Amino acid sequence: MSTPSELSHESLTHNGGFIFDTDQNGYMLWKQHEFNRWWRSFESLFKHPLSRIFINSVVDDLEFHERLSLQHGLFKKKKYISQLSQLTHFYGSGTIDLQKKEIFNGAHSLFSVGLASYALEVFHQTRYKIRWNEPTPRVVQLSLEVNRELPPPGSVRPFPWSEKMTPSGLGDSRYVSGLLVVKELGHFEIDGERYMIVPASLLERFSSTCLAYAPDLSDVQWIECPSDWSKPDTSVLCLLISSVVELFSLSERAVYITGKDSWDAYLRTYLSEQGWGGATVVSYDPQSYDTTLTFPKSPLSPFSIGLVAGIWERAHGRKFHLTLKLIDGTIHVNLRSLLAYENSV
Repeated sequence: MSTPSELSHESLTHNGGFIFDTDQNGYMLWKQHEFNRWWRSFESLFKHPLSRIFINSVVDDLEFHERLSLQHGLFKKKKYISQLSQLTHFYGSGTIDLQKKEIFNGAHSLFSVGLASYALEVFHQTRYKIRWNEPTPRVVQLSLEVNRELPPPGSVRPFPWSEKMTPSGLGDSRYVSGLLVVKELGHFEIDGERYMIVPASLLERFSSTCLAYAPDLSDVQWIECPSDWSKPDTSVLCLLISSVVELFSLSERAVYITGKDSWDAYLRTYLSEQGWGGATVVSYDPQSYDTTLTFPKSPLSPFSIGLVAGIWERAHGRKFHLTLKLIDGTIHVNLRSLLAYENSV
């Protein structure tokens, strides 16, 4: 693969509801406490612990994109530490002390552990199995065990709702850096709240790795997917949507929808401006609340659909039923009352 461009907040632009870097990789903005809450919700839906799976996914995603490189010559350690500092600050993930093997002020402990593990592996040119503990809420300590059996990361099989994200070429691209206030401790804020940047490719890699551990939800009543989607794919989709719906239900975000035009502000504020994807409302019935939207295929589709389902549920005070169809490469989603659906079948 070609040498990746250097990551910086100045390289990020909004386009079509997504956030891209100069190499057209996609990213999401997450409030720190909401990512932690989403993680707890998602992991609780499994009977298998996911912490190490997530850490390994972080390491593999960073390695696949070659986010760090060990330079040669004089001051190579100083140059590497500077490169690492820029990377951790880009994600809003605090600081990593390679010598002490400590993380300070990380946004999410598992993401930070994965980032630190990758940094140590590149620096020492050795694969590690890492253990960690958190003596205080702001400090994570690492211990290393050499593990040369780990295979190098490969590409990820895309899900049926996913394809590579590309800028639309329509409308003006807006830079993201103007929204961010970078702090000295290696994190950044938007409107006074701490945020973190999460790569779309990481979430897809992690979701793919979870397939082997997902409970079978292919026969649940609240969602209908295309018949050619596999049971594991459908199950992971259900888990992602459910966890995001729960996340939204626990938030204090206000929603008041009276017609089709009411959706625009919520889709712009809660989805597009955060890089969670673009959605278009095709139809809305103010009597039955039946709503049809379209979404572009992307690794983030489950998160986009889950957030929209959470908005719909809060606005109308009832459980939803989802029907997903792929039409001409676009995801069509119909939302209606689950009770009305059950009464109709």
